[in-house]
Amino acid sequence: MNLYSYFFIACASAFCLTGRPAIAQETKVEPIIIKAERNILLRSFIDLDGGKRVTHAISIGSPLQVHYTYDADNGQLVLLWKGGFLDATPMWHDRGDGSSRPLGKAIQIGDAIPQIQQLATLQSEFKKDTTGSGFKPKGYTLDASGLPVFKYRTYGLSVKDATKVIDGGQGIRREIEPEGSANDLYLCLARAGRIEPKGNGKYVIADKAYSISVADEAALKPVIRTIQGTQELLVPFQGKIIYTILFNQ
Repeated sequence: MNLYSYFFIACASAFCLTGRPAIAQETKVEPIIIKAERNILLRSFIDLDGGKRVTHAISIGSPLQVHYTYDADNGQLVLLWKGGFLDATPMWHDRGDGSSRPLGKAIQIGDAIPQIQQLATLQSEFKKDTTGSGFKPKGYTLDASGLPVFKYRTYGLSVKDATKVIDGGQGIRREIEPEGSANDLYLCLARAGRIEPKGNGKYVIADKAYSISVADEAALKPVIRTIQGTQELLVPFQGKIIYTILFNQ
């Protein structure tokens, strides 16, 4: 008797016993949810719009129910969201694929490219990778509350990069500080279809559901420029930069 005959008999037997064709049993997968009952870090892959995967993503969860993801390969914040922290089912169920995903609707605030770059002119485009920058991640330390202070080198500078959730859960506050200086460096705070200045250092990222407030705007002199139809908010990177990202709703 061949394999096909065995299969036919098995199906016929199942039909006779149940009165209906045999159907493969589906196993329900119980979601693996990571809660942020305290400040918590989780390394995983994170997928962005357009199918791009951040392979060295570190997601930081807060009991204030505001969370963000940092791309350690580029020194860049990439996602920000409210509500639950992470669904780690894709990473830990069965063999997994190494990825996790935010619980709730995440705002993509970065494009997983180096956020600090050297520009020959204000019309020079940002590169898509770290080529020529000497970028090198140096890990992170944890502050007293368990939040990371990321460290890296780029363009010969040592950089400290720290982000905290604002009390009340309205958004996040970020401080980036170089040790030393280099010419023609810029930090890209936002990239969007339209960026609207509102005065007093506030900029509305019109199609992204958030706004940015730059501390000491008069001294930092932010610039809005348009490159291939996309607007970018740049700040010369010559010293410490402090800014907040606030949810519009």
